[in-house]
Amino acid sequence: MVDEAYAQFSDWSALELVDEDTPMVVTRTFSKTWSMAGARLGYLIGPSWLVAELDKVVLPYHLDAVKQIAGRLALQFVSDMDDRVSQIVAERTRISTVLTDLGVTVFPSGANFLLFRVDGHEGRAVWQGLVDRSVLIRDCSGWPRLANCLRVTVGTPDENTAFLDALGEVLADGSATLAPSPDTRQNGADQ
Repeated sequence: MVDEAYAQFSDWSALELVDEDTPMVVTRTFSKTWSMAGARLGYLIGPSWLVAELDKVVLPYHLDAVKQIAGRLALQFVSDMDDRVSQIVAERTRISTVLTDLGVTVFPSGANFLLFRVDGHEGRAVWQGLVDRSVLIRDCSGWPRLANCLRVTVGTPDENTAFLDALGEVLADGSATLAPSPDTRQNGADQ
């Protein structure tokens, strides 16, 4: 199973790998691209024989009429969705470029958000500095292997500029800078 919740934001899709001979499915959701998280609506693409097997175990009435109508209506606006995705991808590129210019490590993204590491700064302190400036992003610094990492969702150009300006201020004011670790071998003291 390949989860493609953010597929429309990415340059690649596993859909080209789906065929009748391979026991693989691709799942997608209306939650991200269509901004319909509350609808809890998604779909699966796979070989017909595998989909038929899944149909045998699906619960009756698992998809109510309102969700079906919402999904069908959304599909009438594919070009609008494509335009919005293009704008988000362009803004994601702009944010990534500015973050890199600020000396931040930016991880590649195929989604509507960017994960970045504030090298030389304490992630939690940077996050707090942003909150103090009315900018809320996700603090990932306490997650395994994500020390000093934060995640920002791509917003409107004005929201993204506000984030970048606030981050620049936080990084420049020095309050979130990591203190150097003490050197226990100063002047041969440990000899």
